Amino acid sequence: MSTHLRSLDLNLLPVFDALMIERNLTRAAVKLHMSQPAVSAALKRLRATYEDALFVRTAKGLRPTERALALHPVIHDALNAVKMGFEQAPFDFRQAQHDFTIVMPDAVETLMVPGLSEWLRRHASGVKLTVLPDESEMAGRMISNGEVDFIIDYFSSDSPNYVSHQFAQEKLVIVASKGNELIGKSISSAQFRSLPQVSLLRGNPLGSPMERLAKPNKLERNICLRVPRLSLFPYVVANTDLIGVVPARMMESPYYQDLPLRVLPLPMPFPNVSLQLTWHKSQTVNPAHKWLREKIIELYPTLGRSPSTGIPI
Repeated sequence: MSTHLRSLDLNLLPVFDALMIERNLTRAAVKLHMSQPAVSAALKRLRATYEDALFVRTAKGLRPTERALALHPVIHDALNAVKMGFEQAPFDFRQAQHDFTIVMPDAVETLMVPGLSEWLRRHASGVKLTVLPDESEMAGRMISNGEVDFIIDYFSSDSPNYVSHQFAQEKLVIVASKGNELIGKSISSAQFRSLPQVSLLRGNPLGSPMERLAKPNKLERNICLRVPRLSLFPYVVANTDLIGVVPARMMESPYYQDLPLRVLPLPMPFPNVSLQLTWHKSQTVNPAHKWLREKIIELYPTLGRSPSTGIPI
């Protein structure tokens, strides 16, 4: 099929984009401020234009066809490019009304979200945040569809459609209960391999930062308990004989200051974990995107620290 641009109604493209993102005709209509019959009519014209069903109705909503899946990245990027052509004025965060969605690991949530939210409430009250859990299988699709603005993770993306920026490096440490009689003032390599440990559930196919770094080093560990969130590790080890491995910065959080914990170095040389801020390349020059990226990088070193450090939470 050959389609000339002059014969294509470009007003149909935002409808297609919304249907791909929402996978639901009613929600797409709300997103577009259109009536449901108008969206249905637009979908009929899209099907005629592309000579494809594009979407199949299922019990869970609209399922895109292979043709729709192939079209969407190109159309989504083109719409973003057109939109940004009208949005090159500097982003006035004090006056702006803007929503951002960020995917991040729960340990980073603990450090970042309270302080970042407080800063926004004081200085950019019209900027709203939605924070989603780190589910890597879903995050890639969501950032491609425009449902997510940023992903914060311990590893960068290798997709040519994304841009990743390292904004922090963190050392991994062992956390254990002060009452744990299995260990002394330090832990040997042999002890580290044999001591019972807490780790993350395997819901995230990439695993925890420790697991992702341990795998290429063939480091064996005695995993006795798996929990869904890294932020639970301190509470678990405080009341058991298990040990856990967490980013050192996490243990500076005031949330853990009253727990009977001690922090010990790893007994072997181990690389730091790097925090990466990732976004879709189509958003690189978006003024609002650029502003929040720079603000996250600026504020992160001070967020989530205990008052005893003299740095505001």
